[in-house]
Amino acid sequence: MSNSSAGVRRSPDQRRAQIVDVAAAHFSRDGVAGASMTAIAAEAGITRALVYHYFPGRERLLEAVLEREANRVLVATAPDPALSQRANVERALAAFFEHFAASSGAVRELYTPTTPERTSTAARLAASNHQVQVQRLLAATGTADTEQSRLAMGAWLAFVEYTGRHAADAPTTPVQAHLDLCVNALESTLGRPLLT
Repeated sequence: MSNSSAGVRRSPDQRRAQIVDVAAAHFSRDGVAGASMTAIAAEAGITRALVYHYFPGRERLLEAVLEREANRVLVATAPDPALSQRANVERALAAFFEHFAASSGAVRELYTPTTPERTSTAARLAASNHQVQVQRLLAATGTADTEQSRLAMGAWLAFVEYTGRHAADAPTTPVQAHLDLCVNALESTLGRPLLT
């Protein structure tokens, strides 16, 4: 095998991104323990040694996959200043549910509040994203940043995570029903309706 796949020579950044793409599919489908570095290399059209050149072990490769997914969720749920409070919340919820539903295996660990098998990277990234989302919610809703309001927003995010798991497991329920449930819960938490 060579440093090219399908006749295309890639830059180091492109090669790294390609390996992460392939690994994400393997981790989601086969789990961390079941994913094979040899199979990942073969699908990427490179040698196993080259995979190890970029990622010196399965755990480092998993960390790269989780970091990429965490960043994608933050980008997808970022507020749009042109939208109302309610439209921003609905947009962010829809993006979160979409990412959650598309994930599985080790990648889904980012969305699960607490499970014994979580890696420290997944826990760190989930906690970091959680703090960003709490800050975004406080700013978007004009809520004072207090210990109690952070606790309330954190509890609401846990509710959203739980709803996301249910939505992924019950795809026959309309997405709008899950969005409405979460928006209603947020308005209840705030004690007032979101601005439209």
